[in-house]
Amino acid sequence: MKTILTLLLFFYCSHLQANRIILTTHDLNPYSYYDSKGQLTGSAVEVVRCVMKQLREPYEIRVVPWKRAQFLVHTDQAHGFFAASRNYMRDRYAELSEIIAEQKWTWYLLADSPFDPKSDSFKTEATVTSFLGANMHSWLEGNGYKVFKSPPRNNQLLLDMLLHKRVDAILANDQVMGALIKQNELGSSIREVVNINKSLGVYFSKNFLQSERRDFLALFNKEVAGCRSLQE
Repeated sequence: MKTILTLLLFFYCSHLQANRIILTTHDLNPYSYYDSKGQLTGSAVEVVRCVMKQLREPYEIRVVPWKRAQFLVHTDQAHGFFAASRNYMRDRYAELSEIIAEQKWTWYLLADSPFDPKSDSFKTEATVTSFLGANMHSWLEGNGYKVFKSPPRNNQLLLDMLLHKRVDAILANDQVMGALIKQNELGSSIREVVNINKSLGVYFSKNFLQSERRDFLALFNKEVAGCRSLQE
């Protein structure tokens, strides 16, 4: 009898694991990061957790480099990635949820830089970049900017490139880069110019939504506003 119960428990747990919704994200304070106790938290993480709790869905959040987070969904090794802004490449294989967090794409330059991101000459004269896998980097390339050939892997390296004058300006998330500038006490050394608002959501695989859970995105979206209000 004990053996039978053990087998039943094994198959039940295996079934739960097989039916978990796998979500990917990356280490990006304040949206998703590890706190002093080593626990994953952040404004976007907590909204996602709240929604999944409301839906009573088994899930797992995996923290990986941002480019890989998207690749895993594109290749159906995960069901969704966050926190992401919309672009046409992602729209090909995934659907974006309601807004889970806000962001502003912002230009950062050295305080004494002669460049003005709003001038006509900026696009053709200033060397710019964002970090690898970022929607911002694709946007720069698609809009004719003079983009540095090798984008850095993360925002700290992005800031370092600016400080060492390897580029004239960087395009970054205002909350993420703002926190890094404050952390490094660089407020007087950096100038910022807001570019555009680009809200963030969860991109869910179209294959997942169409073949397994046609109702899932509508149910997820229904809970987002209430969960966001708890974080404010």
